Amino acid sequence: MSMKIEHIISTMYRTEYSFLNKMNIQTDGIVVNQTDKVENEECILDNGCIVKTFSVMERGLSRSRNRLLKEATGEICVVGDDDVEYLSGYLETIRNAYEKYPDADIIVFQFTHDKNRETRVRYKKNKRYHLWNISKVASVEITFRRKSIVEAGINFNNAIGLGTQFPSGEENAFLADALRAGLKIYHIPTTICYAVESYMKRDNLEIKNFLITKGAAYYCIYKRLFWLYALAFVILKKKKIFSEVSIWQAVQYMNKGKQEYRRKVDVS
Repeated sequence: MSMKIEHIISTMYRTEYSFLNKMNIQTDGIVVNQTDKVENEECILDNGCIVKTFSVMERGLSRSRNRLLKEATGEICVVGDDDVEYLSGYLETIRNAYEKYPDADIIVFQFTHDKNRETRVRYKKNKRYHLWNISKVASVEITFRRKSIVEAGINFNNAIGLGTQFPSGEENAFLADALRAGLKIYHIPTTICYAVESYMKRDNLEIKNFLITKGAAYYCIYKRLFWLYALAFVILKKKKIFSEVSIWQAVQYMNKGKQEYRRKVDVS
């Protein structure tokens, strides 16, 4: 019997779900729609796939994904956002990967910003992920065995991610928690979806907030190794991302993010 693959998709303020057809979903799924009412519906896509939708009033991407985890029933879950389009053959790619690596709890694939060429290649060969190489993984590249995640008691961190004070890094913290729980994460260098790329020119204030957010996420990911990875990040990325900020100032901003996160968690 073929393994059941299920999409889990986060969105906001949707009044209808025609966008699901544009995503080229080829299997059943679940949507959590963060909006101003509570409502459950079932959508039948043009291709016959069934998507259950849950409208909720709570906010935060991590909360959305944790609700998706709660509602999911598939053997393999595909993490998704509402702005991606899945490429032809993606289900076969996912299915073949889990058959090839039966010990895999999580498999990370790739996405592209250009349908006509590969634009996001980190590794050219299949390989294992470890703590030191998970920080660049994007959420729409992640698939996982639902049973492995549930049995390990892993959730997305509600204190980070879009909709919080620290609006990024929740998927990387999720992977770090999985590794600490002893789960196995593989990388397969095959593209499964297309996502529009957005560029943002950062001014000094945005750089400060970017580094504070990165600091909070790095603390969640690396814990006691925070300083090592924070310094490495600043040195490697300074010229490309924030050349106008000194290494010392950048590290201090990241440390501020760590401290603000710790205070927030301690208070809550």
